[in-house]
Amino acid sequence: MFKLLIFALIAITLVLISILIDGLMKIYKEEKDAEKNVVRDGMEGYLDQTFGIGPVKIFKTMFDADGNVRYLIYLPEYQWFKSPNYKWYEVYATKNGFQHHEVEG
Repeated sequence: MFKLLIFALIAITLVLISILIDGLMKIYKEEKDAEKNVVRDGMEGYLDQTFGIGPVKIFKTMFDADGNVRYLIYLPEYQWFKSPNYKWYEVYATKNGFQHHEVEG
């Protein structure tokens, strides 16, 4: 009788754990989908549209002589078993939106 009770408790525990894991996976998937659908404005939105969401990193924020904000960003390019090569870009605001150009390093 005791062995049957232990077997039932183990079976119930496994079912509850599988329900919990299934719920956590659904929540994780919903969060990832919501993260993909976020629309950002300004310079972050321009970077998302130009380079994709996430791969570029802002390295430095600078001000030019006119007081406009310029950003120095880098984009890592990975290859198998090699350290990443970085492409550097300068992003700045213009009257028509944002522009970028590659910085020779």
